Formats: sequence, C-alpha cells, structure tokens
Amino acid sequence: MSVRVPLFVGSTGIRHDWLDNEDGTYTVLSEYDAEPILDRNKALANHNDGYSPSREMRRVASIPLILWLKWLQDEGWDAFAPECADRLRRKLNSSEYMWLRTAPGKL
Repeated sequence: MSVRVPLFVGSTGIRHDWLDNEDGTYTVLSEYDAEPILDRNKALANHNDGYSPSREMRRVASIPLILWLKWLQDEGWDAFAPECADRLRRKLNSSEYMWLRTAPGKL
C-alpha cells in the first residue's frame, strides 16, 4: 500500500505531497485548485477585447501556476522565460489551450 505524506503548501497555494511507492521509489504529487482562475479567464474572454482604455496594453491569458509547473517538469521548458516566448505563443494560439485566454484573437 502506498503511503502519502503531506510535504508543504507553497505560498502560491500549490500543495505538495510525498508518495512512497510500493516498488521502493517515490513520487512528489503537486495539486492546486485552478477552477477559480479558469472561471475568471472565461468571464474575461467574454467581457471585452482585452485592451486597456488607452489601447496601449492588452490582456491575453492567465496561466495557473500548476500548469506552468507541469510544463516545466514534463516538457522541460519555463513558460515565463523570455527565451520560451515563441513556444508559449504557439500554445496560447492553439485551440487546445483556449481556456487560458482572457481575450479573443491571436498573439
């Protein structure tokens, strides 16, 4: 039987637990309730075109930190690093990740 032990909850709200696997290995599980962020993304996407009143800035997306962590661990890239901007742009423009967008249009 696997044993799950709470490690800590980070300041971002991500909960990390230690899981002892039956084969002698371990897994660190990270969990986070991203539903409020995704609900807000949907509301903002339907609110307006995302531009500020002066049209100098545009709101485009909100990425839950747990997804950033998943991309970092599983795909090996940092969504917030400047050198990864093109990869992030491709993801945010894909239909697979439209739920992260907070305004219509392409980046």
